[in-house]
Amino acid sequence: MLFSLMRRSIAVLLAGCLALASFPATAASAMTETQLPRNPTKPTEVVIIGTRHSAQLEYEDHAPARLRALLNRIAPAAVGVETTPWWYEKDVFFEIAYESYGVAVPWAEEKGKEVRPVDWQARGIELVNVLAWPRIVPDASSDQSPSSSSEDVSLDSWDMRELLFADTSEWRDAVNREYAHSTFDPNPANEAMRRYMLHRNLMIAREIVNLAADYEGQRVAIVLGAAHKPDLDLILASIPNIVVRNASEWGRVTEEEVAAEERRPDQLAILWFNMASGRIEPGDVEIARMDTLLSRLEKDEPNDPEVRFLRARWYEVKGETDRALPIYSHLAWGIQWADRPFTYPDRSLARRVHTWNTEELRELMVGEPAEFGLGNVLSPVANLTIRQRVLYELAQQQIDQPARHRARKELMDAGLNPTQIQQLQELLSSTPKLP
Repeated sequence: MLFSLMRRSIAVLLAGCLALASFPATAASAMTETQLPRNPTKPTEVVIIGTRHSAQLEYEDHAPARLRALLNRIAPAAVGVETTPWWYEKDVFFEIAYESYGVAVPWAEEKGKEVRPVDWQARGIELVNVLAWPRIVPDASSDQSPSSSSEDVSLDSWDMRELLFADTSEWRDAVNREYAHSTFDPNPANEAMRRYMLHRNLMIAREIVNLAADYEGQRVAIVLGAAHKPDLDLILASIPNIVVRNASEWGRVTEEEVAAEERRPDQLAILWFNMASGRIEPGDVEIARMDTLLSRLEKDEPNDPEVRFLRARWYEVKGETDRALPIYSHLAWGIQWADRPFTYPDRSLARRVHTWNTEELRELMVGEPAEFGLGNVLSPVANLTIRQRVLYELAQQQIDQPARHRARKELMDAGLNPTQIQQLQELLSSTPKLP
């Protein structure tokens, strides 16, 4: 299916170029020039590292230090990351894709390597119109219904704990069955997304080929979501002088290599994501691993408010709220310290994302643009400062009622904007009532 689509696309492009040649010179010059990818002239290796977004912060095998150690082994001349050129110019990334802005970019900067944005997205109203289709329920008796079998694998339930799960043939087959090369879906909404993703992958492939051409004869690495990898591997394998390789060919990194790549920001991100985001159920948190990370940070900076907050959260995840409360209270009212945003999540990135989204949505919105909110995709309260988050935890607990009421009052006077106050009130109103 993919190759037939590519052949038809190439035929259309060639026909367009021939038609353009017959136009008067003035008309031809007024039209947009066709830009073909710049193929490398000598064999150039491309290694696509397929990731599960933010798995670097959840699973030990995906840890940022392991990805850094793997990049050390691969030793690429340049790195491509999953953000668009127009986002990258504004330092905007998907907030869930820590592997891009939190791992690949800092690694490349440390090594003096170029970072190249390779993603593509339709913009503004164009994206809305591409994907705006009514959802239908096909007649079960119709032969237009999508086929299914007991062999189908849902990507949502796939176990992706291994760092290089995307290198396996099983993963490629699962992605293909889900949407990449599957048969036509009679539901227009699903079919629109399937075709959009295929087009997106074709556009990403073009950027990768251009990157390879700039580093021909060398090796480049691409870090992006795993669901893109099957399409990209297949497309790139058909391009002259592109040599597709899997990251698994470099083997599993050693614990010594991993230890050399540990970074404090990564450790803080792992701890917050597991214990303060709400994305991980308490029963799924690796308590012993979190304790080890916390102990390392406490050894270096035992009184750091961010570290102390995370230790309190550790107690709460363990179900020992009574041991967390003294830490919260001490941070809120027992000592003086300069409040600041968390190291992770990156509130400055959240603001840049908000600014970009506001600009993109202007043509769709009526009235004033939305204010910067209390949370984002990472957590409903991701944009709180450290002290604001401490107060939020005190405002939710039900053991110390005076502290609960005092924290709620102070939160309302903490400099939040009206939108954030409304969101905060909604969150606090959903807290179970006191007995």
